Amino acid sequence: MTDKFEPVPGKYKKISEIPRGKDIFYRCLNCGGVIPSIPEDSIGCECGKVFIDKDYRRLIVENLDEFEVVRKV
Repeated sequence: MTDKFEPVPGKYKKISEIPRGKDIFYRCLNCGGVIPSIPEDSIGCECGKVFIDKDYRRLIVENLDEFEVVRKV
């Protein structure tokens, strides 16, 4: 069974504005990959345009226009 997600409303201009949480995920609109906002290890989408560096607690998004915050439903 495939997980279903719904968009979290908001337009983010800075990485620091992007929400995190156990029920929050990040979707790359370029490759469609979805990653948890609070991962256990460093993780990124398939194309590498959305990445979380767990060691430095840093979210890296190549293009905020190709990025979406979603919640699992």
